[in-house]
Amino acid sequence: MTRLLGLLTVALLAFGPSSVAVEASAAGRTSEEATHARKVPTRAQWLADVKAAMQGSRAYVRQRVAAAPDGEMLAINFDIDNTVIATYYDGGGAIPLMSRFSRFLQRKHVAMVFNTGRSADQRTRTLNQLTRVGFPVAGLCLRAKGEALAVGKQRCRDGFIDEGYTLIANVGNNPTDFEGDGYERAYVLPNYNGVLG
Repeated sequence: MTRLLGLLTVALLAFGPSSVAVEASAAGRTSEEATHARKVPTRAQWLADVKAAMQGSRAYVRQRVAAAPDGEMLAINFDIDNTVIATYYDGGGAIPLMSRFSRFLQRKHVAMVFNTGRSADQRTRTLNQLTRVGFPVAGLCLRAKGEALAVGKQRCRDGFIDEGYTLIANVGNNPTDFEGDGYERAYVLPNYNGVLG
């Protein structure tokens, strides 16, 4: 027992607390216990963190719309899960702040295009989910079979640009949402070290 505690102490010193959570999980903890060990915030804290991440987005959109030349088709590229749909906390409802932001974008004539790691065979289900909760879908791009996540995200952005959109912002909660280019500004939502990935 002393030897085991010593090994855990070494792991903590060498790799930090997240490694200990992984070790504890490997030692028989349930996935729910492992999630709690990572200290996932409450829904209220998550919503506050989403609000903080989106700080200044409305002012930016107003400014960008005012500066747009005639005929420029402005759009914002959105990830879906835990970006506009509360997959983790609410089981699939719209994130309230994103619903309000969506209505604001409609008033400003800025399109919402959706770019997800969900597989292409989920197109109908995904489109229905987005429209059922009130999001206007100007474009929906899903990951092709066997395609790496970051590669798919870039392909989708390129496709929206080819359709004539200027992607004035990119909103997501995963590092792969932002790899590459094709957008003017990034709004990085929380994912708490991959828990909301």
